[in-house]
Amino acid sequence: MKTTLLLTCSLFLTGISTSQTTDLGGPISWRQDFDSKSIIPSVQMEAFDLTTVQAEDVINDAEKSAPWRFGYKYDTDFNIDNSGNWENLSSGGRIWRMEIKSPGAITMNFLLKDLTIPEGAQLYFHDASNTNRVGAYTSRNNREDGLLGTELVFGDDIIVEYYEPSSVIGQGFFTIENVIHGYRTLDAVQDNLLKSLNSSGACNIDVHCPLGDIWWNQIRSVALIVVGGNGACTGALINNTCDDGTPYFLTANHCLGGSTGNWAFRFNWQSPEGTESCATSANSSTSSYDQTANGATVLVSGSQADHALLEIDNMTEADAVSYGAFYAGWNSNDSESGVTSAIGIHHPSGDVKKICAENDAPFHQNAGGASVWYINEWEEGVTEPGSSGSPLFDQEGRIIGQLYGGAAACSGTNNNGAYDFYGRLGVSWGLGIDDYLNPASCGPTTTTNYGYDPNPATAGIAPVLTLDFAISPNPSNGLFTVSLVNGESLTGSITVTDMTGRVVYSKDANKMITETVDISNVQNGSYILQVVSAGRIMNKTIVVNH
Repeated sequence: MKTTLLLTCSLFLTGISTSQTTDLGGPISWRQDFDSKSIIPSVQMEAFDLTTVQAEDVINDAEKSAPWRFGYKYDTDFNIDNSGNWENLSSGGRIWRMEIKSPGAITMNFLLKDLTIPEGAQLYFHDASNTNRVGAYTSRNNREDGLLGTELVFGDDIIVEYYEPSSVIGQGFFTIENVIHGYRTLDAVQDNLLKSLNSSGACNIDVHCPLGDIWWNQIRSVALIVVGGNGACTGALINNTCDDGTPYFLTANHCLGGSTGNWAFRFNWQSPEGTESCATSANSSTSSYDQTANGATVLVSGSQADHALLEIDNMTEADAVSYGAFYAGWNSNDSESGVTSAIGIHHPSGDVKKICAENDAPFHQNAGGASVWYINEWEEGVTEPGSSGSPLFDQEGRIIGQLYGGAAACSGTNNNGAYDFYGRLGVSWGLGIDDYLNPASCGPTTTTNYGYDPNPATAGIAPVLTLDFAISPNPSNGLFTVSLVNGESLTGSITVTDMTGRVVYSKDANKMITETVDISNVQNGSYILQVVSAGRIMNKTIVVNH
């Protein structure tokens, strides 16, 4: 049985601002000088058949071909004209409030339509005991389609509070179109309560484990997606050749359905270093921050490679810098011989960010009516429902596809030895994705890109491929040579690690044109070779076959 634990995310308790909400000090009603005699109108959602819903989840969770569902979605029509009540403030402004109850909900979140928030107005969602909240949503969250999907609030009794200053009274409007009752939550909210941090299997590997050490750029690109308010998928920021910080985001076509205007993209949902679970138990803790962007536009999608390229709306490069995001690179060559191993980074079952490794070469296959990269079995970690749409990186840290489906899962702290398959970027590339990631206006046509880090403060974190070197032979019996491709001398170090991050070889390289490396004592398999020379770093995969 999977162990689950619910923790407190300090964002909700302390009011730390997120990417597309603004920290304005909390709701008006939380202020000490607020004295209200008004009774807040309350509505209660009807009970639903949880047993039937959970039975459906058992069937759906057996595959990865649909978003991982965590909530029951009610259709509603609550707005500031037909629900709640207004209360005038001594300052000349006014607030509108209503209470929404859904007994037994672990979390609640909301989908809004017809949203117009004028300058200076604020919208919050908070629990009735004033202990955690999301917001403020402000004029920054206005979209042409009027949609907004909120983050999750802990509790089954939620107050919706909207404030208008006197200068904009009557200019705002919104309708709560859906209320989502979270019956299994992808949010960590309260100590010692049940559900979903660690809802994924015990064989999953947190990104702060040794396996993630050399992939930190790639890790920073990946985000969890709240799909349609009640489901979860994964995807990644992906770079264009202009390196201009346009927030392109790659995920799976099967995650689409309904508008993406109410999607929420949660970055940095991962365990902090020192608290990670490395496939030795089912327990880890969560980071104390939660950074979420809201809404996206679909640019390209299709079933040929189960691909969807989106642009996150209202997310700026400054937002990416504020939480240290990385725009991942890509490899559109679609050559089987060019991919010798692979890494997956994802959010299984809405859990904190995990990493898995395929030490062998993935290969081309057709599955589910799409052209895919096929993985017979993961050597380290697995994926699960909720991982759908997550990026598959080649041995050089470049995206080559996104998760479509598969049967890989945990069996205790081991994987079940089953397969996964990813839609191929090399196929979707010619179906329109190239027009956005490699437009003519950005320069010459290219089939590879190594990503873009907009933040100088993080530019030195695990930089992959900032120089190039040759390995001969590869594969080898463990004895091979290393030399920089431009003929310059190596000045730095050479390190070889296995796929778990364990160092099996280390050597200083001191002004040698060619270095000989001998790891003939290791077992057959794939290893990561890292070369540091004159302050530059590069990683490549080597294969040992005695």
